[in-house]
Amino acid sequence: MHDLLRGAAGQRLSLPEYEADFYATVESVDGPILKTERMQTFREPGSPSWEAFAAGRWEKALRIAAEPNPELKRFFDRLAELGSGLHRLRVVALPLTAYLIWELNFLRFRAAAGEQIRVLTTTTDVIAKHEHEHGTIPELMVVGSRAVYEVRYDETGLPLGADKFVDRAVVDGCRERAASLLAEAEPFDSFFDREVDGLRPPKMHL
Repeated sequence: MHDLLRGAAGQRLSLPEYEADFYATVESVDGPILKTERMQTFREPGSPSWEAFAAGRWEKALRIAAEPNPELKRFFDRLAELGSGLHRLRVVALPLTAYLIWELNFLRFRAAAGEQIRVLTTTTDVIAKHEHEHGTIPELMVVGSRAVYEVRYDETGLPLGADKFVDRAVVDGCRERAASLLAEAEPFDSFFDREVDGLRPPKMHL
């Protein structure tokens, strides 16, 4: 997908601009929202569960993650009203980073709320072939046929904003490739049960 984006003209958005633009675009979404997630470590200040994890308070991080999230439920309910849904492809390298141990536990509760999540490991032929032909999978949000957002991060994994692309060929190409990867990926529950359940992240300093 990097090859599709590199030659295209995008609109650079700050983080607040990206968030506002994304939710506005969702209101006219005409199909599923496809998310690709490839980086192995992020920073998520503002997320109480992540902040507890980063402080080494694992049980508290899990407890917060399990709390009801009315805003998230409203978002998934709204997607259902629009005939859409959020489908996440999570690419993971083994052994899991400390961040991924937290994130995959956190994603259990997003899956329970309605997010559709599938997983591919970096050692699969699917990932190797795709990245050999098209470059490393970027961090994307593909909103139906309306837009593609390539989310930008700094070197520590802190989100900075996104580049928005609306060219139909770019959006269609990214959507088709993301959908193809999702079709090859493993359901979240089976991956979690085999590779994640019971793991605790090592002590870390962020």
